[in-house]
Amino acid sequence: MAHRIWNLSGVGFNLSAAIYLLAMKYLLGGIEAHSIFPAVANWIIQTHRFFAAVALIMMLVMAYSGIKRKRNLHVKLHRIFLPLYTFVYVSGLIIFQTHPIS
Repeated sequence: MAHRIWNLSGVGFNLSAAIYLLAMKYLLGGIEAHSIFPAVANWIIQTHRFFAAVALIMMLVMAYSGIKRKRNLHVKLHRIFLPLYTFVYVSGLIIFQTHPIS
């Protein structure tokens, strides 16, 4: 039961963060207006966003498979999801800075 509570809390947090970042980007003046600056070429940012979207979809499928107790699917997905999510998280820390690159 604790696994379900912690992971659903994580899904909720990640969805909230994703919605906030998308709102910042498209509704609130762009990420630069919030002191977040890209440190790499645009194609790297677009690649990061693609893999972030894939990780988001996988996270939702993992949540669904966990809730429905589809253990085989859940375990297979986690072997792909965890490295992908870690890659997206760490790359986001690297490619976005809190100060402009001069």
